[in-house]
Amino acid sequence: MPPGFLPRLSKTPGLCGALAGLVLGLMGLQAAAAPPSETASPPAIVSPSPLAPPVTSPVQAAPAPAKPAPQRPRPNSVTAPAPNLPPASAVPASAADIEAFTDSVIPALMKRDHVLGTTVAIVQGGKPLLIKGYGYDRLSPARATNGYTSLFRLGSITKTFTWIVARQEIEAGRIKLDAPIADYLPPDIFREDRRYEPLRMRDLMAHTTGYEDTSLGHLFSLDPTHLQSTDSYLRRHTPMRVRDRGQFSSYSNFGAALAAMTAVQTSKARDVPGLMEARIFKPLGLNHTTLREPYNPDTSLSELPAPMGRDLAANLSSGFLWDGATWQTEPFDHSIAMSGALGGSSTAADMSRYMALLLGNGQLDGVQIFGPSSANAFRNPLLKLPKGYNGWASGFVMREHPSGVMTYGHGGATLWFNANMILVPELDIGIYVAANTQTGEALTEAYPDLLLAHLKGDAPTHAPLRPASDMSYGSHRAYYDAISGQYASTRRAYSGLEGAITRLINTVDVAFDANGRMILSSGDGMAAYVPAGTSGFFLPEDRGNSGTGLNSGSLRVAFKPEGGRALAFETSSNMTRYERIGWVHQPQTLGGFTKLVLVSCLVMLVGLTRQHHQNNPTEAQTRAAWLSYGIAFMWLLAIWAFSDWRAGLGSDPSSLFINWPSGMVRMASGLAFLAALGTALQFALMFWVWQDAQYYTDGWSLTQKIGHTALMAFWALYSLILIMWGALTWWS
Repeated sequence: MPPGFLPRLSKTPGLCGALAGLVLGLMGLQAAAAPPSETASPPAIVSPSPLAPPVTSPVQAAPAPAKPAPQRPRPNSVTAPAPNLPPASAVPASAADIEAFTDSVIPALMKRDHVLGTTVAIVQGGKPLLIKGYGYDRLSPARATNGYTSLFRLGSITKTFTWIVARQEIEAGRIKLDAPIADYLPPDIFREDRRYEPLRMRDLMAHTTGYEDTSLGHLFSLDPTHLQSTDSYLRRHTPMRVRDRGQFSSYSNFGAALAAMTAVQTSKARDVPGLMEARIFKPLGLNHTTLREPYNPDTSLSELPAPMGRDLAANLSSGFLWDGATWQTEPFDHSIAMSGALGGSSTAADMSRYMALLLGNGQLDGVQIFGPSSANAFRNPLLKLPKGYNGWASGFVMREHPSGVMTYGHGGATLWFNANMILVPELDIGIYVAANTQTGEALTEAYPDLLLAHLKGDAPTHAPLRPASDMSYGSHRAYYDAISGQYASTRRAYSGLEGAITRLINTVDVAFDANGRMILSSGDGMAAYVPAGTSGFFLPEDRGNSGTGLNSGSLRVAFKPEGGRALAFETSSNMTRYERIGWVHQPQTLGGFTKLVLVSCLVMLVGLTRQHHQNNPTEAQTRAAWLSYGIAFMWLLAIWAFSDWRAGLGSDPSSLFINWPSGMVRMASGLAFLAALGTALQFALMFWVWQDAQYYTDGWSLTQKIGHTALMAFWALYSLILIMWGALTWWS
């Protein structure tokens, strides 16, 4: 998976922080040009806005001291202090210099981020400069990390294997880049959504499929006796297509899995792990790299690939969770069904050979894995985007490093592991780093940048940018107001309980301060941007804070074609788009209504009980009163159940991915569903509630009838909002 949640769906530290920032969550109380034949041009995101100000001096360096770097490279994170770094080198470093630099930086980053084990590989000119492990890959008994034998999980770096075999099939003519993938896949695995244009390999490689992103409860499994085959997984967990192909990129694990299965079908391979072994691992001698996983073949489904061999399993690093005091050893996070997307494991030594292959244009030690056309495809974008924006080089992530060099590669993560692979053709250097602790994302994103800055002789810190004096909010109020608002990531589920949760977590608030800085706020943090020289473009205030998260680079805004309010924005990582949302789907709307529901229920149960029995209510009014008490009780139980579930995520964040939907969240949704049904029943009985009393009773007063009706109307409106969020689908 790619870094960031969301855009990094598999990483739970940011997730927990986002959830912790919600009082009651769901019911919460807070609210370069490629070859012409292989280049696609999606609709441009930036349309000149008549509101845009003329910018002559967009940014200027602040006189304040430079911020230390690296920091936690996501806006949803607490900034950690940077380690003390050796002085930057002005010339390409020797192997000894790289090792000395790494020996200084990696332990400092590990201490900062509470990472137990790290493995590093540096290759240049086809030769390894450094292969080394730091810390431990197992506890009880402790075992030191070894760069040659310790297998770390690769996460979404695995996708680069898939893109290689897909390009091999394209070279062989068995797959066409612009042909429908339905031509290659059996209908029991993949069926086209006829509402949209057919998907092509191009769309899978550029992540422009238009799929929603679902993962909760099925992307990973901790139980080796309950695993799914890839065929079964693709049938059962096909996400919805929510837009047509080619509109913009929104990262998709499912799309990569489809690409892997397409190559399996056209190559007539048995399974994805076997295809990777035959096409990449065995020819290159990568004997410690595999997509297989450790499980007992006697207790597993017959259609699963053969499990990981015992010799490799014995060298697997454990995954660890830092609980604030110590490291907890976690079970293996299985993803065999999606092995072509994120199931790989490897050593630093094997990854050094793999990077040498990529830098060698598909050749290594006389072995050719892919040809010149694929080598070119892996370094040139499929999409035409502004300079510095990731145009997806046939599945590889492109990025302009702050030092000015272009890089390509991929990041990755599972529940416990983080990894990053950066390739720099200009320097002929490849950098791989992996960490075996859930908190290792910042380390794996920071180390390659620090090393490149060291090799380029760049200072590792930068003075933060500040808006020019003529870019104040007061001078360009209409422009900034057109952008301000709330936006939700497209990398989320679009329906059901998962849709409600991921929408809630992935909402970003955009505002501007008096100086004209754009402030992006999410559940547990903020990032600041300053206006750039082109309308709709913004640069990160902290230029030394790199990575692939929300504040990884520049940001551009999409306006309506005729101008006016902004519709969306995206960052240079091009992992997802953030689209403006209406008031119904804003967290503060849900939170505000929940507060009022909570108050109304408590007031009814505590303070208004006797009032319902005043004036000798009719039989229908008595039934309505008792039904109201029951509805209020169910609303309160639903809010409590969801609050309890959310609180539990703080101690076990992985449960969101492993135990979804849990019993508590189902109960919360089910109770809210019953409360909504009860509210609807109240309206069915409203005629008799308003009916005049008979001679032997007084009945409710007009004020009581109006109050009862108004309360039911409010609860009905709340129910409607929950329905629009997808929060009442307890069966999903």
